[in-house]
Amino acid sequence: MSVDWDLPVHDFFEILDLGLARGANLLTAGELSVVRRMRALVDEQARVFARLSGRKRKVFAVDRLEFAGVADCGVAVDALVDAGLLTRFVPWPGRLEVLTVDELKAACRREKLRVGGRRDALVERVEGLRVGREREVVSLCHVGLIRRLERFALGRIYADRSQWVVERLGMVRWAEYKRTLGVALFPTRRDLLRWEAVLAAEHPVEDALALLEDPTRVWPPGRLDPRRRLRRSIFEAIRTIEREGAFGRAEALYKRLALWLPAGSAAVRLSRVIEHQGRGTEALWVLQEARSEARLGDRIASERAGRRVAKSLGLAWAPSRPLLVPKERRLRLSPAPAEGGRPRWEGGLAVEEAVASRLIASGRRVLTAEGPLWRTLFALLFAETYFLPVPGQLPVPFLSGPLDLATPQFRERRADAVATVLAGVRAGEAGDRLGVAVQHWWGVRLSGARWDLATPEELIALGSGFKPAALAALLEHLLDEGLRAAAGLPDLVVLAGDAVRLGDAHPSRVGQGVLLVEVKGPSDSLRDEQRAWNHRLLSAGATVEVWNVRS
Repeated sequence: MSVDWDLPVHDFFEILDLGLARGANLLTAGELSVVRRMRALVDEQARVFARLSGRKRKVFAVDRLEFAGVADCGVAVDALVDAGLLTRFVPWPGRLEVLTVDELKAACRREKLRVGGRRDALVERVEGLRVGREREVVSLCHVGLIRRLERFALGRIYADRSQWVVERLGMVRWAEYKRTLGVALFPTRRDLLRWEAVLAAEHPVEDALALLEDPTRVWPPGRLDPRRRLRRSIFEAIRTIEREGAFGRAEALYKRLALWLPAGSAAVRLSRVIEHQGRGTEALWVLQEARSEARLGDRIASERAGRRVAKSLGLAWAPSRPLLVPKERRLRLSPAPAEGGRPRWEGGLAVEEAVASRLIASGRRVLTAEGPLWRTLFALLFAETYFLPVPGQLPVPFLSGPLDLATPQFRERRADAVATVLAGVRAGEAGDRLGVAVQHWWGVRLSGARWDLATPEELIALGSGFKPAALAALLEHLLDEGLRAAAGLPDLVVLAGDAVRLGDAHPSRVGQGVLLVEVKGPSDSLRDEQRAWNHRLLSAGATVEVWNVRS
């Protein structure tokens, strides 16, 4: 097999090439020299190094290395050591990484130590004994540089090469666009190093908040921006402080974090710690404020908490206008043995797949994709706007979308083009627009798009059959909140077709139009973001149902 068609090698070389294309200006001359050495690898050396560089571990036992297409891993390892890409200088504690549990237990027996317990306990017992010194081991060099290039190439903080599998599902070419002037990923190498330091460290909650509040810090664009990750870790840290009973400290931290979250999204937790300090009326006021400012999903949670707090105080809670609620349908399916702790249904399918299978058997076309399907529709409809020459938003090659895609500025900077697309959708032109888009953009790497979820014909049918006002409302919400806001959309899309009847369903008749279905098993219930999406879609005229599956 040629090394050019060895997929791990192909992916590794693509990471090197894309990483350089997007961030070569941020590397030192020494780092660029190392990258050139990696890119010059051939044959068995390339196969071995590509696989080792993709693993989480750094240390490897040479006698255990065995890869397809490599006749002698030892010879390849020797060449990689000579090239400075692997090293045999591995400290004794590092050598313990390659020992199996059985080998660790055998070492404990030799030293008359206890052999029970988990791997980390065994390692701790033999750590000072220089166990495994007779084994030939090697360690990966330049790990930090490799991870940096992975992040540049994949555009994500969590660089996982398995993401290339999705890339190979039809997304085979990059969009052609004219690069715009502007800062690429980081203005300077100093900003890059500060960003990497944020990723590498575990920050106490006050230090993490200080990072968010630092006005001098430059954050990278898109998925490389760690602030969402920071906010999530800060929130969980404050929850721990709250559970420990330090309510005053938790209150102060929640108030600081609330400045960096969407309005009202921290209101429920803040009200809880205020209530625990005996200030129930103030807690109720916090929830009332959130009700007027928060996004719909957070507002639902604030309403629920507000009713509880008001009841405990003996006060009235003025209810908001009720949300629209989908019609419900009951469907009986035959259960199958559980798999991995998750219930299975007819033929060993997950509940959503089993419902889709029943609908398909009745003669209807069904798409099972939740949020990713709608993000793909969004990407196709707005693909032309992705690559408009907005200053600073396409500064490097090989981008799948502009740097500001998931921000409110995306819409502001392309107001006329976005308004034209939305006007066309409202006028019922979505199907026609999708027909043109798939001819030009199908198979192109577009942010949000997945080409393995539906055929072009199915996407066009969805755009044509879905109510224009509902589709426009859905797209506007994704424009305002970002593509992540697609979480909570219904599980199934039943495309328009002849009305059918389903046995073991009540009601049994499924109408002709496009139907969105949220599937719930016996122990499942709607989440707040699902209730919010159901309300938005029903308000815009879409047909949405909740199907409750029972055995």
